[in-house]
Amino acid sequence: MSTDRLHRIFIRTSAQVRIPYFAIPPIESGGGNGSYAFEHRAVGAGSLGSHTFDAHVLMLPVGRNPVRFWSRLNGRPISGLIEPGRFRFLAYGDTLSTSWNASLQGLFLTLPQVLFAQAFGESADRPIELVSRLMPHEDQLLVHLLHAIKAYTMGQRLAGRLFEQSLLTTVTVHVSMSYGAGRRDLLRGPSLSRWKHQRLQEFIREHLNSDINLHALAAVMNMSAYHLGRVFRATTGRTLWQYVLECRAKEAHRLIAAHPAQPLSNIADACGFESYSQFIAIFKKFYGQLPSEFRRSIT
Repeated sequence: MSTDRLHRIFIRTSAQVRIPYFAIPPIESGGGNGSYAFEHRAVGAGSLGSHTFDAHVLMLPVGRNPVRFWSRLNGRPISGLIEPGRFRFLAYGDTLSTSWNASLQGLFLTLPQVLFAQAFGESADRPIELVSRLMPHEDQLLVHLLHAIKAYTMGQRLAGRLFEQSLLTTVTVHVSMSYGAGRRDLLRGPSLSRWKHQRLQEFIREHLNSDINLHALAAVMNMSAYHLGRVFRATTGRTLWQYVLECRAKEAHRLIAAHPAQPLSNIADACGFESYSQFIAIFKKFYGQLPSEFRRSIT
């Protein structure tokens, strides 16, 4: 469990004092160096006074039983049931006070405005206006994405940071479509022409041994991160992060064949894998054998 302050969710009280969301540490927490925070927490029956978040927040109850709540959203009373598997959403800047009558568990994800600017290629000075929705509602895609983020932040990181960025971009876009009025126009974007596809492939191959960042790729292509990911998948049938991992696996295969005496850890570094364990897992996924097994087969 991470206890890093960067990976905790904070609220602001009515006196504008910034404090942890709850004093008791979460069951699990993680995040992206301050760009977002994820928490899985359990709390007993209780209440929170008037507060706001510094970012949009998704809340997904994961307990077994519904829990009754009473809230005030910007002073307006709202009451009902907090139902397992059904979301609540609080938009940045809205004020909430709430109480609940039984213990509950939930997954919480903050979405700072910078993620929206990165996803759509828009200025952070033009924030996307979203609307809070506290009454529980279903969204199976968001459930899947939130659990994928949980798995990633809790240590299942073999897919790499590009996968993390792609997840957050998809969540950000879906949240914009679900909770923002008049945002369907954001779905439209440029296509990936043949020359753009070739340029992207060349850039990835030339930078395999570095940290390939989704937003850097989008900047190279002069596209938003969201549109780049969408049109790349539509064009190739694969996601960007899958393609990058495949390129790294192919390069590792080539280097092992060309330099069988080279330490495998050096080859992993040369191909840009984020860890040796990622190298082993991805190589086996694409070639059906461990790198060491492939090296023995050719020597």
